[in-house]
Amino acid sequence: MIRYNTDRCTIEISVRSLCEIALKSGDLGVSAPDYRAMADGAKIHRKLQSEAGGYYNPEVELSCTTLLDGVYYTVNGRADGVIRTQNGIIVDEIKCVKGSYFSEPPREIFLAQMKCYAHFLCVRDELSTIDGRITYYNIDTGKTKYFKYHFTSSELNEFFVSLLQKIKRRALLCIKRETEVLPKAKNAVFPYKELREGQEMMIRESYRAIKRGKRLFIEAPTGTGKTISALFPAVRALGDGKADKIFYLTAKASTRREAYRAASDIYKAGTPLRTVVITAKDQLCTCRAKQFGGGAKNYCNGCDCENANGYYDRVENAIFELIESGNGYPRNLICEVAKKHRVCAYELSLDLSELCDIIICDYNYAFDPTVYYRRYFSERRGEEYIFLIDEAHNLVDRAREMYSAKLNRSAFEDAILLFDEDESEPISYCESAIKAFSSMRNLCKEELVRDADGQERGFFVAREPISSFNDAMELFKKKSELWIKKHREHPSADAFDFLVSNVRKFLLISEYFDKGFLTYVQIFGGDISVETCCLDPSPIMNSLLNRAKASILFSATLTPTDYFCDVLGGGKRAETISLPSPFDKENLCIAVADYVSTRYDERRKNTAQFASILAASVISKKGNYIAYFPSYDCLDEVHKIFKRKYPKVETVVQQRNMTFKEKEDFLAAFKNDEGHLRIGFCVLGGAFAEGVDLPGSRLIGAIIFGVGLPGLSNERNMIRDHVDPEGIEGYDYAYTYPGMNNVLQAAGRVIRRDDDKGIVVLADDRYATPKYRELFPEHWDNIRYAGDSRSLCEIIRRFWNSEN
Repeated sequence: MIRYNTDRCTIEISVRSLCEIALKSGDLGVSAPDYRAMADGAKIHRKLQSEAGGYYNPEVELSCTTLLDGVYYTVNGRADGVIRTQNGIIVDEIKCVKGSYFSEPPREIFLAQMKCYAHFLCVRDELSTIDGRITYYNIDTGKTKYFKYHFTSSELNEFFVSLLQKIKRRALLCIKRETEVLPKAKNAVFPYKELREGQEMMIRESYRAIKRGKRLFIEAPTGTGKTISALFPAVRALGDGKADKIFYLTAKASTRREAYRAASDIYKAGTPLRTVVITAKDQLCTCRAKQFGGGAKNYCNGCDCENANGYYDRVENAIFELIESGNGYPRNLICEVAKKHRVCAYELSLDLSELCDIIICDYNYAFDPTVYYRRYFSERRGEEYIFLIDEAHNLVDRAREMYSAKLNRSAFEDAILLFDEDESEPISYCESAIKAFSSMRNLCKEELVRDADGQERGFFVAREPISSFNDAMELFKKKSELWIKKHREHPSADAFDFLVSNVRKFLLISEYFDKGFLTYVQIFGGDISVETCCLDPSPIMNSLLNRAKASILFSATLTPTDYFCDVLGGGKRAETISLPSPFDKENLCIAVADYVSTRYDERRKNTAQFASILAASVISKKGNYIAYFPSYDCLDEVHKIFKRKYPKVETVVQQRNMTFKEKEDFLAAFKNDEGHLRIGFCVLGGAFAEGVDLPGSRLIGAIIFGVGLPGLSNERNMIRDHVDPEGIEGYDYAYTYPGMNNVLQAAGRVIRRDDDKGIVVLADDRYATPKYRELFPEHWDNIRYAGDSRSLCEIIRRFWNSEN
């Protein structure tokens, strides 16, 4: 990476970075760097250096400062070896290679690194000539090969200057950032006319946490202005030299759009930081990707992609066209420029991010072990980062998902069908894997039963990986990878590779196995699955948060805060605050219908009562309401009863598996048409229960049936038993707290602006118990309880009459 040292007024860059930036060309690689091989390479370096003898000086620090077009450049690095002989000096560069690379001449970038060190020695020791050597070590065979060179100081100087010329545009950007942009960020102006209640506290505490390198958990009610209140202090901290980049991490695209708008507003207020929005690769790919595995996934094969071929020959111009266009780079702009320059839009956004100050992206790119940004979090860049983690309540389940992996026997059975009968090799690999699955059946024999349909069901739980199964999967992976490498042009190679990638992830996740994990084997519907389940992600999250100097985790619903702090790896560095609601609490009527049960075994008999509660909630004022139900089945039953009793009332119903367009149409139905009664029927915890903004008369009430508990499952029960096998705390971690989070998110849809008024009805007798009352937000202190539908109707009627 390139830095500008304002004290010395010089650009600073390492030899490796200089050569990588200046000489990168050709096709986009489809595979990530092998960081384990790099670690092994360091050991081999030390071995070769120790065997070289007394004339060999290993790991020699070298640097050189050069003036070019009015700018000083200081380039530094460490030569693998400097050999002093009677005939002169030899600079040695050691490279570990595999396979066919050993028989090829050294790559341009390897030679360039060696030439830089040779140039530095010529300058330092005033040499007219010098020798160079590239040492190739074959990792597969242990053989060594040498490539020898002789240079004059003038040709080395000319070469070195040509490298500097190629990074000149980036260097000038770096100087401008340090001398003009960051001083403005240090004194950034809040982009809005006034601060809402709670914003000043959130800004102040966030800045303090960043400055001190802390983790801060913030519960900030809807309407606080969380996005700008987190981003603004981070921008000030960036300008103050407390960090180098801001990562704004979210769970949803809608939140990323909010973050981009906030960054744009900061820019418009006079702080010209650069902001990029990273979009998932499968949403940006313009190539006709092949579909397989039931058509569920698109697999990227860079070898067949015109945007990958020659990518590095064209990407630099694409990057600087974006840079020259302004300071914000959303998805549509990136796609437009990528298409013009015929480069991969996804990779363009990643390469562009290195020149940006604010990176807005999904949680995955900071935390997922399979897709995290290795350029930032694997390599030692000497940078410090700020994590702003929005919707942090979603990170609990996402963290568990990212560090869990599942394989099904049926996937290997399907893979066999990809090949002709005479293609014995890949078929035999799949058959061996299938045998490993079949052997798992014996582990489940004590729990095997047949259900009413005659299907066999069973399971087995282990507190460690099943080594025999993992060994079989490792063997399948190795053999399959070799086959794919040899048969890249096979029509089913990509589909087979996708299965291998799932096995690869399973084995990778197994490496994280600790006391917070279980292996779960299940037999169901003729299939067998083996899953590595992450039950407690807190140790992993604690480690992952160390990738940032400071982390601010915030949400409207972090209740109870201790639970989220614990599960998300807050650790000893964590601090917590809860902000007051910025809205007048008199604008929200909260009523509890505690005379009804929504428990699973009582729902069916109470559906008519649910319909009555819904009618009592909306009869006092016409407008837009959403009723939230614990399941689709419950929703459908209540909707039938309600429509039968009130056929003239307009209803909008959430359907299973709605498309993006269908979801947009659903929300569009909630119009600013006061005086018209419209009721949405939705599932609690579903797509319309959070992240939905319907201000003003577009939504004036939410009627919530149930306490939001996630559905009973073996996975949730394992979390319960892991946390507290003998008490109730485990149930709360697995069910109560996630359920209450669903409730609070749904309730937060009602009041979105200062002048909004509305109602929230909580229908379940459990809301009257101390356990649930303790989970209510502080600003719900005016909650009212109704013992029947008549009382409920009266509470709501009085509230609406009070506005007149």
